[in-house]
Amino acid sequence: MEFIVRVLQTLPLLLDGLAATLAICLAGMIAAILLAVPLVLARRSDIGLLQKAAWAWVSLMRGLPIVILVFLLYFGVPALLGLGRVSAFWVGVLALALNGSAFLSEILRASIASVGRGQWDAAASLGLSPGVTWARVIGPQALRIALPAIVGEMTFLVKAPPVLSLITVVDLTRRSQQVAMQTFDPLVPMLAAALLYFAVLYALSELSRLLERRLALVEHRA
Repeated sequence: MEFIVRVLQTLPLLLDGLAATLAICLAGMIAAILLAVPLVLARRSDIGLLQKAAWAWVSLMRGLPIVILVFLLYFGVPALLGLGRVSAFWVGVLALALNGSAFLSEILRASIASVGRGQWDAAASLGLSPGVTWARVIGPQALRIALPAIVGEMTFLVKAPPVLSLITVVDLTRRSQQVAMQTFDPLVPMLAAALLYFAVLYALSELSRLLERRLALVEHRA
């Protein structure tokens, strides 16, 4: 019982690290979505050169380890361009955005391709405009198919920030290490950090279930 109390008492000491983790993940995820959309459009384009360029970029970002990407953005690019010291926080956001957009673009592209051709034909026969077709017919179905994989990618983004501690970002994991060094007790801070990670990931899982129900309702009404 005393051990559990110590873990719970440690939680407030880690909240600033949790805030940094969530801020980086949220900003990175929003940026990843914004970057993924043009990548999907490029992959679905009829222009061969554009398709190949998007494929090459996605393949590069998916194959490049996140830690190498972080080092390139934090040390390599600034040195090459003579930028001097750059913000570790925004480098982390950019790294997660570039990596996440590549995976999200493939998730979305595959989900759109999974929607049967009959859905497009039915929307056209009803005289629906392209915007309405995407918003009311194709979009909800594709998003419902993609949602589990999107949540999986969000889970990865939550777990990725510890890599950023290598460039001085104090995320949840790094903050738990600092507390461990201050208290000379590595176990309790790590368990407290694990509890916070579990809470965040559980919340993502519940949000996914809620969105699945909402999308199913929208699809049914459409």
